[in-house]
Amino acid sequence: MKCTKNERTEALRKVQQLNFAMIELGLYLNNQPECEKALDLYDKVKCMHADARERFEREFGPLNYEGINTKKDGWSWINEPWPWEGED
Repeated sequence: MKCTKNERTEALRKVQQLNFAMIELGLYLNNQPECEKALDLYDKVKCMHADARERFEREFGPLNYEGINTKKDGWSWINEPWPWEGED
């Protein structure tokens, strides 16, 4: 089953939202490094981000060079629209 552009957009948005949350929590932890609640939340969000990123790359291709499986797909980075390109 082929995914729609809307599904791709929503999956990318989820990755971006979780990345933003990790950055914000990291900034908070820079000032409050012993806050247990923030540390726990950061770990949870980090796992959610990794899962969302893995799902996106499995369905739609790599988000950056780190996501390329050259053994399986060659240099697949250039085959699909890049994550920052707008939808038609």
